[in-house]
Amino acid sequence: MRISTSAAALRKLTQVIFDRIKHTVLVVDPSASNRALICECLSQLPEIHPIAAGDGAQAMHLFRERHPSLVFLDISLHDTDSLTLAREMRHWECTNEEDGFASWTPIVFLSAVMDEELLARSILAGGDDFLYKPVSEIVLLAKVRSMLRIVSMQQEIHEAHRQLKEISRLDGLTNIPNRRYFDETLAAEWKRCIRTESPLSIVISDVDFFKQFNDIYSHQAGDACLKAIASSLNESLFRVEDMVARYGGEEFAAILPGTDAGGAHAVAERMRRSARELSIPHEKGVGGLVSCSFGIATMQPSTDETPLQLLQAADTGLYAAKRAGRNQIKVAGA
Repeated sequence: MRISTSAAALRKLTQVIFDRIKHTVLVVDPSASNRALICECLSQLPEIHPIAAGDGAQAMHLFRERHPSLVFLDISLHDTDSLTLAREMRHWECTNEEDGFASWTPIVFLSAVMDEELLARSILAGGDDFLYKPVSEIVLLAKVRSMLRIVSMQQEIHEAHRQLKEISRLDGLTNIPNRRYFDETLAAEWKRCIRTESPLSIVISDVDFFKQFNDIYSHQAGDACLKAIASSLNESLFRVEDMVARYGGEEFAAILPGTDAGGAHAVAERMRRSARELSIPHEKGVGGLVSCSFGIATMQPSTDETPLQLLQAADTGLYAAKRAGRNQIKVAGA
């Protein structure tokens, strides 16, 4: 059973990669001869991979599984109303959006009957164009090229949106997540830990004597110092679900979902050593080097408490570490 499951997963992955290399075009027509004729015509374009369905159920399955770039949909299906099928496709796209964008796959209706009212209803149902059969080879291929230009532009817009969204989450100086993204992630992880009944830990750190560092070595050197520390703290996190962000100024904060106080202390110690081992000179620093102090707080999230309470507790631990001499870790309440 394991072998067959793995083989199925491999076939699906291979198919996904193939579909991204080529544009998959779904042809939905109750006539096997019509399907074959249209697919044969589409195959003349090297960038096109045609797939076909003879009924609405099979078409919807392929639409969900293969995410075609374009759909040719005959208006007269035997098992379902084609306009209803188009609406179902649009509904599926709207409920399966990625990165805040719903896909829009061009749907071109095919009909052997010239009916303007039917044309209008098909467009209202979510169609993008209408072709009368028999469709000439030249018109069909021209329509495919036209629709795929729209698809390519849509993909470019989605990619630009994704990049902008990614940039909006990052701190401009250190290139790690910013305070806004930290707050959003903490709120989401708080809710998730309530559902899973898991602990949630926060580590807040502060660069020791950073104002003096700027005064002595310049703000440009201070920026370089923050970049190096941010990188060292980020590299100290080994789990994908853990995250460190620039919390503000010379402060950094890490979110450790599903981590108890002991685990958080181990992470904080790794971060402390990593920052220290940068060996950045600082004549007013602890031992003549740049260092960081850390505060830790762990809670079992519940609806009776808020993420702010966890942050405040970690902040209390940070100030305790500073009062105790800096370059060390303090656990809130310990």
